[in-house]
Amino acid sequence: MCRSRVNSSLTLDYLAKTPENLYLERKRAKVSLQALANEIASFANANGGVLVVGITDDGVIEGFNSTSPNKLNECQKVVTGYLRPAPVYEFELMNVKNPKDEDDYLLLFHIEPAMGCIVRNNRDEVYCRQGDSSIKLNADQIRSLEYEKRERNFETEVLMDSSIIDIDVDMVEIYKKKLGTDLTYEEVLKARGFLKEVHGELHLTKAGMLLFGKNPTVYLPSARVRVLKFEGINFQVGADMNIVKDKTFDFCLYKTVKQASDFIRSQLREFTHLNQNGIFETVPEYPEFAWYEGLVNAVTHRDYSNSGEYITIKIYDDRLEICSPGGLGGFVTLDTMITKRYSRNPQIARVLNELGIVRELNEGVKRIYSEMKRFFLKEPIYAEPDQHSVLLILDNNIIMRSRRKEEGMLREKVIHEKWNELNYLEKQVLTAIYDKGEITSEETAVMISRSKPTAVKLLNKLMDKELIEWTGTSKNDPQGRYIVLK
Repeated sequence: MCRSRVNSSLTLDYLAKTPENLYLERKRAKVSLQALANEIASFANANGGVLVVGITDDGVIEGFNSTSPNKLNECQKVVTGYLRPAPVYEFELMNVKNPKDEDDYLLLFHIEPAMGCIVRNNRDEVYCRQGDSSIKLNADQIRSLEYEKRERNFETEVLMDSSIIDIDVDMVEIYKKKLGTDLTYEEVLKARGFLKEVHGELHLTKAGMLLFGKNPTVYLPSARVRVLKFEGINFQVGADMNIVKDKTFDFCLYKTVKQASDFIRSQLREFTHLNQNGIFETVPEYPEFAWYEGLVNAVTHRDYSNSGEYITIKIYDDRLEICSPGGLGGFVTLDTMITKRYSRNPQIARVLNELGIVRELNEGVKRIYSEMKRFFLKEPIYAEPDQHSVLLILDNNIIMRSRRKEEGMLREKVIHEKWNELNYLEKQVLTAIYDKGEITSEETAVMISRSKPTAVKLLNKLMDKELIEWTGTSKNDPQGRYIVLK
């Protein structure tokens, strides 16, 4: 199979058939040199990517034979002739067959994100990649990009105290498999700029440590995700402290996303209701894409140069909040974030995309809105509470669900008379039993995030209040269940 020598995952089939996106663009060989230069600059000013010349937008492999004899040579010189400063890139010729079954070529530009500078064309114009197209920036957008570029040096800074023993070799193997390369782990990290030689010794860059380090927080203490689950809808302190789960994830970014998402998934509830067809249907508390994309966006785009803050995810009864250090990047604002995309950390964003963690290209935020709407939930709320962080709030409809359940329960005279005597957990368990029809002590323990003995004690209190009863033949009957007392 015909494939790129620079990146073996770029097969001819991939280049021709994959929809154009943030990292891939196709151009005909007849493209003007000015337009070609603008495309290269747009990738350099964003996250980098691959520009393939000689394929039409709809995937027809035309090659260069049908152009002027000098066109291929002119295209290869376009960077030095049209762009300042010249971005870091590598070009290669790929042998192909054109529609006439003749030997022909494609020209591939492998473009790295520009660090610490903006690439301009010979007309002093600035282009930047957005989704599947390149846009010309106006003066305000250029100014925002100039400010943002100052932060980009963070990724390439070398951690002089680090060495190859800090590398998570298993993580590099996962990455190599995704790329389809047989290079050694040192060669892969050197080629992508994550491992650099200084005075004869190898050291990881900050981006390299975050992506491929065994213990990133040893060098970058704030590079972690903390997930907290609360009992109720507010954060209580002191004697009323209501944190029931508190877990921190501080691995390399790929593993952090994987493990944090597994934990969040385990803490979210499911609701069962009778649908219009008379069938019981179970739905999650939130659409998974919404909270997962929020987590991925936070990990990918947060300001890692902020050494005092980490990503926090708070799970309340009525909402889920994701707070990420660093304001919105580049020329993205709260009003334009659905349609605009800019990465503060282009090297990190590109690797996470190659690893399959970043699921959507310029569609993620838009889909969060659509998924929440599909679940009949409120629109997500984005905010910059202190101008130095981004907050995403996803509301569920637990309050309305609870009210409907409570209204049904309170029609029961005994429950109505004793409802105000119950504490929060007792109400929660009684509501669950009333809704489901029955419950075990094990299920109760999981639901209230407490031990089984604590759950049994709570259930016994409800029995003492003559609100529920035990259906087993003995105390240890495995078939026994707690039900609402009739």
